Amino acid sequence: EYLRYGQGAWLQRHTDEHHVELKRPNGSKLPKKPNASRRSVTWMVYLNDDWDGMADGGHLRVHERAEPSVSYVGARGRDLQVGWLKANSKYGEQPVFLDPLRPGPENENCVLYTVDANGIPRDLSRKPFANIALYLGGGDGMARKLMVDNPQDAERLHLIDAPKSLVSTMMAPPSNPAGEDGGERIRDIVPKAGTLVMFDSVSLPHEVLVTNRERFGVQGWFHEKLYT
Repeated sequence: EYLRYGQGAWLQRHTDEHHVELKRPNGSKLPKKPNASRRSVTWMVYLNDDWDGMADGGHLRVHERAEPSVSYVGARGRDLQVGWLKANSKYGEQPVFLDPLRPGPENENCVLYTVDANGIPRDLSRKPFANIALYLGGGDGMARKLMVDNPQDAERLHLIDAPKSLVSTMMAPPSNPAGEDGGERIRDIVPKAGTLVMFDSVSLPHEVLVTNRERFGVQGWFHEKLYT
């Protein structure tokens, strides 16, 4: 699609794709349309030849993790990534995935799990929790209390992009460049003509800083089929 940002425009921090349970509680159980897909990789190309990053602003700001992941990110089969276990002196940076279809009481089928460097999964939730908890949680603090049993794991947990619920919209985003959990770093990309940017649609939060004059580009997404 064609992109145009007018003078003064900006875009708040977000990710381009979310687990269906962060869009609608119990959404994973709903029938899928034939050939239903999701955004997998985001791409964009900028078009302004004479862009001056210092004067014109409009940078793409990506919020990367400060440490490399020990395993693949974004998705693991049907389960999309929803968070991280922050690296510390003992463990590396580990992706956290959501399995929304575990056996359990009605509407209590969600489990968080992580994967180590050898690709071995490990549950973070001792038993399934309510699907709606993800939608209403609003941030790391609630997720650590409700969804993770081991205190050491809970201390490391960070949600990539909390659901846009009433609770989360009332909470101001962190101003720290290291993010809410201290495990991020920012990278600013000047939107100059010919620059191609590609990143995982699920795991990389990003935003557009205030643009001081018209800014043009094109963007799109590589999709992959939804698992049923």
